[in-house]
Amino acid sequence: MRASLRAAGAVALLVNYYVLTIGLVCAILFVEVYALINRPVAAVQLAFLALPVAYALVHLLVSLERRGHDEVPGVPVTAAEQPALWELVQRLSADLGTRPPDELRVVAVVNSGISEDTRFLGLSVRHRRLFIGAPLLTTLTEKQLLAVLATELGYYAQKYSRLAAVVISARGAVLRAGSALATDRWFKRLATKLFRGYATLFLRFSQPVARARQRAADAHAARLAGSSAASSALRELPVIDAAWDLFTNRHLTVAWDNGYLPTTFFEGFAHLRTSPELHAELEELRQHPTDPDRGPHDPYPPLPDRIAAIDALHAEPESWGDRPALELLDDPMPLLDASVLDALVDDAGTKERVDWATLGHIGARARVVRGTERLLTAAATATGGPPSLTTVLDALDAGLLAEIGPDSSVPGSPTAGPRARRAMARTEVHAELSALLALAFSDAGLAHWQVDWLGRTTFVTAADDFDLADHLDEAVADQADTQPLRHALASAGIALDYRPTR
Repeated sequence: MRASLRAAGAVALLVNYYVLTIGLVCAILFVEVYALINRPVAAVQLAFLALPVAYALVHLLVSLERRGHDEVPGVPVTAAEQPALWELVQRLSADLGTRPPDELRVVAVVNSGISEDTRFLGLSVRHRRLFIGAPLLTTLTEKQLLAVLATELGYYAQKYSRLAAVVISARGAVLRAGSALATDRWFKRLATKLFRGYATLFLRFSQPVARARQRAADAHAARLAGSSAASSALRELPVIDAAWDLFTNRHLTVAWDNGYLPTTFFEGFAHLRTSPELHAELEELRQHPTDPDRGPHDPYPPLPDRIAAIDALHAEPESWGDRPALELLDDPMPLLDASVLDALVDDAGTKERVDWATLGHIGARARVVRGTERLLTAAATATGGPPSLTTVLDALDAGLLAEIGPDSSVPGSPTAGPRARRAMARTEVHAELSALLALAFSDAGLAHWQVDWLGRTTFVTAADDFDLADHLDEAVADQADTQPLRHALASAGIALDYRPTR
């Protein structure tokens, strides 16, 4: 009963915003008209303040209903294209007593959620979208996915409280509205400030309703999928999130600047999730799940508390399948890959697609190329030659080690003595020359880079082809001698005038 009263109060508070705003506008206009009749001069003076404020309040009301349509992320999926997925969502909506989504979209994020197009700050819902994360479809079982979607749809369920469902829609509408209001004039800033103050009051007042709906949604998920599947799904979300973050940051776009993307996205993601290198770290997340702070108006308690509450229900699952969620999709890979391309910038479709081994090599090579640019530029400046391997070796033979080493802007070098500066230069040049030689061997087809799923890089070549350690030491010695190194490179088939290309 208390929750119902709180929900009714929240709805009344929302309706009152319109009543108060319209009443305030009418009061402003009434005062202006009254002053115009009785004190025209005062009315003109008052108009400079009153009319802009009234205009701003009316403009704000109109803006809340006529906000521009933002681009909707994700790939839309119709019932004809993916009948099994739509059947699950519609059956789930019916079981929860909530309106099924009008649109279903697959997005390249580790999340699911509902977005609504509403009128009157959520009091009337015109269109509902359900977003399903592609990483969830490739990782969870059908029951686990069911539990995740049941939590989202159950949050809006009207089966037990229609007013609470209205409050949830209204909270989403208020949060969206408050983030995109005009503040280009002082009177619009005033109206926006008044709205945001009222919105904060509404969100705080309705927070207990949202938290009650969250607990009910988790209970619905446990009842439908079973406590075991529901809690295991929540445990898995931080694991998938961490794996997806590593995948997108270190692997997916590793060769983006060079114009390459992998041939298949989710094949690589599957290998990453099951790689032995990540097993211990991901298992730690699975056993001790945490979630980020979503802001002051987030109704969700800490993830461990939610898991404990679901486990305490000891709910047995209803008649739902336990196959991999991926089997809900017909021909899944084109859809999943399209969702990733949708999340990237527009020119993603122009990138050349290569296998994962080639992609890792290209990305590692690009990093090494960037690491040799300083040495090549310094050698070319010191000798007047082209930025090539020969020019670097010529500079060393000419005793220009210090000149092609780190410049004077490096911290500590201005006050260092000649011997210390040469030692510092020797260390830097040795590492960069070694990288330049690795590039030469790679571009000659005699070596390549391998990248594991932790992002660690290994240079792979035959030992007798690249055993140049002693020759490198001679090349950067105080009495430099690059002839042994030149001879070894020529014997291996490396052109001495080699210069790397991007």
